[in-house]
Amino acid sequence: MAKAKTTKAAATTKVSKAEAPAIRPVKETMTKSALINYIAEQNDLPRKTAAAVYATLEGVFMGSVHPKGVGEFTLPGLLKVTLRKVPARKAGTLVRNPATGEMVKAAAKPASVRVKIRALSKLKSAASK
Repeated sequence: MAKAKTTKAAATTKVSKAEAPAIRPVKETMTKSALINYIAEQNDLPRKTAAAVYATLEGVFMGSVHPKGVGEFTLPGLLKVTLRKVPARKAGTLVRNPATGEMVKAAAKPASVRVKIRALSKLKSAASK
């Protein structure tokens, strides 16, 4: 009597990259502490590690927009923060009044920095769904 050949199906263990969980709407605004707790829960990390990750991200962000920094920070796919230096304006400069259209003398303004935040592709698509 011939023995039947038995074959075992090879167990396919697929190692995937860290996949983001499905996007679910958040019903309440998060505080810093709530955000750190959420990051720790979602990634099975101790709260202390999640807080360190948050602090590192905050440090990179603040260093990028520092007056001696690069002046730009991008969170890939989500947002881009850019700085633009606005020069000082002398008193008596003629500017157009947007309401009436007439030219009026403007008050002096010191030099300042304008912060612009742009939404990028992932953020735009998440907001429009």
